[in-house]
Amino acid sequence: MEHFDIILTLARIALDAEGPRATQQIERLRDSLSKTDEEQAAKLGRLLTRSDRRHTMAPLAMEEMRTTAEAARRQLPGETLSPSTPLPSDRETGTPLARVIFPNADVAEAPILNAPLKAAINDLLGEWKHVEELARFGSRPNLRCLIYGPPGVGKTKLARHLAKQLGLPCVEVRLDGLMSSFLGTTARNIGALFDFANRYRCVLFLDEFDAVAKARDDAQEIGEIKRVVNTLLQSLDSRNGKGITIAATNHEHLLDGAVWRRFDARIEMQRPTPETREELLTGFLSPIVLRPGELRFLIWATEGMSGADIEILIDTGKRFLVLHGHHFPDAKSNMAKSEAVRESARSALILEGLRRQAALNARMFAPGRAALITGPIDALDQALSKAGLNQAERGLVLGLSQSAVSRRSKRGEMTTETDVHA
Repeated sequence: MEHFDIILTLARIALDAEGPRATQQIERLRDSLSKTDEEQAAKLGRLLTRSDRRHTMAPLAMEEMRTTAEAARRQLPGETLSPSTPLPSDRETGTPLARVIFPNADVAEAPILNAPLKAAINDLLGEWKHVEELARFGSRPNLRCLIYGPPGVGKTKLARHLAKQLGLPCVEVRLDGLMSSFLGTTARNIGALFDFANRYRCVLFLDEFDAVAKARDDAQEIGEIKRVVNTLLQSLDSRNGKGITIAATNHEHLLDGAVWRRFDARIEMQRPTPETREELLTGFLSPIVLRPGELRFLIWATEGMSGADIEILIDTGKRFLVLHGHHFPDAKSNMAKSEAVRESARSALILEGLRRQAALNARMFAPGRAALITGPIDALDQALSKAGLNQAERGLVLGLSQSAVSRRSKRGEMTTETDVHA
């Protein structure tokens, strides 16, 4: 279909409006194209799938968010926190112990999560719409949540998103910043922080939680840190029923056992699945639109990466395009940009850009993956074949004709058979 890129952009705009009629018409177009152009039909299908995933974990609708926020404000005690409210500070240095992110700040976009975790988070937020029903069962919404997982998977983003959806200020503190070399100061800082959070209606977000909440039976820790952990546990208990507390850590194995018991929800955030990586890649690549084989290659290349790693990788790739003369045209229309960038983002450049990044930052990639990307074409071709890319897709990525890929595959099979007989 001529000018399909423009049609694809229009479809994306229509789906962003969340209209069911638009979805139905795009599905009709996809079904019609499947009879004449499978590649274009597949692009529309992926667009529909991504739209469905995004709406599943999209921020609450305004009316729904307002209802949730009103329920949270009605159930939580305390004063209203405003931008002019003085923050608690370290007595020795005068440094603020926290910063406050208010619900109207543009820093709490919905994180991209796998399907089971999306559903669980939606239920966690949905509890606040059923406060009265929960009370009749002698229960209440979850007030304490521990988020753990490797760096870069979105723990901070999820905490900020939850606070924004609840319509509450997020009092954000890195616990490693509360540590002091002065005897007793760390415990005093923790007490001041919790006193502040308990006074106001807010979400208290404790980042780098393991910096303070370490296991007290660690033989390498001095008595002071054990007293600090006791202070933290007492502070968590004192906050019970007074506000929402979220903690995040990259090192959950360091946490004291008693700390775990203080949290009702313990959310493990893992590295993104292939489906989640596809969604992340598509979002970070915009306005570049890749062909199916190119996208599948990037999904394979980013295995084991966190969302933050993928964002860095794609941002570096965009700079690589610009550095090598593939600039955005001077056009007012996003559609024109999308079409032009798609034409410039050829597979050879994608592979070359990945090679450059693998040479500069090999540890970003899964073990052995950087060596495959920077190594001989034959080894990369075999790896992509095992990953499920067909000959046409491998040829697209490697800059080879399908017949050349076929000949290489046959040569590789013959070499393998020779090795086996030997």
